[in-house]
Amino acid sequence: MDSATVFPSDVDQLTPAIVGAVLAEQHPGVVVDGLDVVAEKRCGDGVASTADRLVLDLSYRPGTGGELPRRLVLKTMLASPHAPEAMYENEVRFYRELRGALDIETPAVYGSSFDPASGRFGLLLEDLTDRGARFPSALDPVSVEDVRSILGHLATLHARFWDSPRFDDDLAWVDTPLSGGMSDVFVQIGLELIEDQVERNPFKQELIAPLGRSVAEMWELLWRVQRRHCEAPTTLLHGDPHLGNTYLLPDGGGGLLDWQLMMRGSWAHDVVYLLVTSLAPDVRSAQQHDLLGEYLDRLAAAGVRDAPAADDAFDRCRAAALWGLVIGWLICPPENYGQPITEANISRLVTAVEDFDTFAAIEQLT
Repeated sequence: MDSATVFPSDVDQLTPAIVGAVLAEQHPGVVVDGLDVVAEKRCGDGVASTADRLVLDLSYRPGTGGELPRRLVLKTMLASPHAPEAMYENEVRFYRELRGALDIETPAVYGSSFDPASGRFGLLLEDLTDRGARFPSALDPVSVEDVRSILGHLATLHARFWDSPRFDDDLAWVDTPLSGGMSDVFVQIGLELIEDQVERNPFKQELIAPLGRSVAEMWELLWRVQRRHCEAPTTLLHGDPHLGNTYLLPDGGGGLLDWQLMMRGSWAHDVVYLLVTSLAPDVRSAQQHDLLGEYLDRLAAAGVRDAPAADDAFDRCRAAALWGLVIGWLICPPENYGQPITEANISRLVTAVEDFDTFAAIEQLT
C-alpha cells in the first residue's frame, strides 16, 4: 500500500515534482509546473487536530492536468508525528481502497501516499470551500435537517458493508474495536493518556464529576461495550463522526471528514456519537427517537434485513455513548480544538450519559 513518493516534514521542501508524482499515480501523465502554499492550518492551532492542512494552488504543464482542480488541500504531517502512525495509514487506505466506490458525501481524493518506514503520509483532497462548505463545531448551531443529512450518509455506508463477507477477505485489514491499529494503541496506553489528561485539566474533572465514576471505572465499562461491538452484525464505521468531523453545504446537505479512526463494528457507535455531539441536549432528546427511526428505515430500504427493532436499537445507543466521552474527548488535548469546543463536547456527552442511564445499560450487557 506504500507509495514511492514521501511527503516532506518541512513545507519549504514541498515541490511541484513531489505533488506531481503523487497525482500521477491516479492521473498518469500529469505534470505539476508550479506550486504555491496559500494557507496553512497546523495541528494544535485549534482548527487542525491530528494532522496539518495546506491549501495549494497548482499549475500544470500544458496538455496535462485538464481534469484536475487548480486548488487542492494537502492533509499531511509536518515536523514530528502528531498522532500514532496507524491513524494516518488508516485514512490513506480508506481514500485509496474504499472511497471511490462509495456513494456518500465525503471529499474527493486526487492522490495519496503513506510511507511505513517514516509514518509520513499525504492526502491530496478537494478544497471543499469551492463548494461553499462550512465546518461546524459543537459551538455552532446546526439544524435537525443538517444532522438528518449526515445520518443518511452513515446509513448508506453501514448498509453497504452490513455483515459483509469482505471482512474475512479483502477488508480483513480493517481494525475492530478490540484489535489492530488504534485499537491496539488504546488498549496499551489509552487509560494512562486519559488519566493524565483529566489530571492536568481541572475543567475535565469538573465536567465528569456529576457522573460519580472514576476514569478507571468508566474505562472498564467501556471495554464491555467494545467487546459487544465486535459481535455480528458488524459494518464499516466512520469511527469518529463528531460534529467537528463533518461539513455542511449550501444546499442543506452535509458530509463526513477525517477517516483516521475508521473501523468495523456496531452501527450504534457512529449513530449515537453524531447525534450527541451535533445537537444541543434538549433538541437531541426531543429528536433522537425520530432520527434513529429514520436511520433504521434507511437501512431497511437499502436491503438490510437484520437491523434491530427500535427499542433494541435505542438500548444499543445508550451503551455506545460512553466511547465518545472517554476516548473521543477526555483523551483529546484541549489544544487540538481549543478549550471551549472541548468543553462543549464533553458537556454534551456527560449529559447524554446521564440521560441515557448509560452505566445501567452497560451493566445489563451480557
